Amino acid sequence: MAATSISVRKVSQFEIPDGTTEIKKANVTIGSIKKTPKTLTIEGRVFRLFVGNYTKTIDDEILVYNPEVDEYQQYENYQKAFEFDIFYSEHDQLLFLSTTTFIAKKFLKELSKIESVNIQYSTLKFDLESISGSMYQTKGVTFNSSDEGVSSKSFSGDEVDVNDEALEALRNDEATKIIGTLDILNKSRTIMLTQSGTILSFTSLSDIDKEYPMLEFSIATLMKINEI
Repeated sequence: MAATSISVRKVSQFEIPDGTTEIKKANVTIGSIKKTPKTLTIEGRVFRLFVGNYTKTIDDEILVYNPEVDEYQQYENYQKAFEFDIFYSEHDQLLFLSTTTFIAKKFLKELSKIESVNIQYSTLKFDLESISGSMYQTKGVTFNSSDEGVSSKSFSGDEVDVNDEALEALRNDEATKIIGTLDILNKSRTIMLTQSGTILSFTSLSDIDKEYPMLEFSIATLMKINEI
């Protein structure tokens, strides 16, 4: 099964007009956010549902049939629209976006430029050393490197956190990503946390019989690591 991820941000302001707000760049619509009337409650926390949409340029050669000239034409890139759910908790000042870090980053950056929108956000700062200490196994650590010609290093294995370099990165708050196992929602799960704001599950969430299992999992994860 493919891994499932969600992007999370800390928000001090999140005021979105009713209905659909278009995101434009150079007078071209590149996305939108829709405020829905729907709310849901998880662990006593109320979330309002929004629907986001963002168009990304995919750099890949494709052939497209042009009926006007009755032939296929080659393009080096194309536009692809991504639609995703957004969940906002005013009480916890948290925003969850059911999309990749790249899309979430671009989407929020452009959304914050709209005059009718008031949004102030930042990424969560995980204490990866403490989280590693609470994991049954730390299976992966990624961190920035000052070695010549090397910008980052990744270590993987069953006892990564006893490696000197990985341990030093965790202690010095230099780690950017951690992978390991935690007991979340009554099941041992392999997860990944990144300092760019991603929560990812490598373990199937099919046992979470809820409308939005990834959101349920993410809330439980943040509670487990004492972020909320």
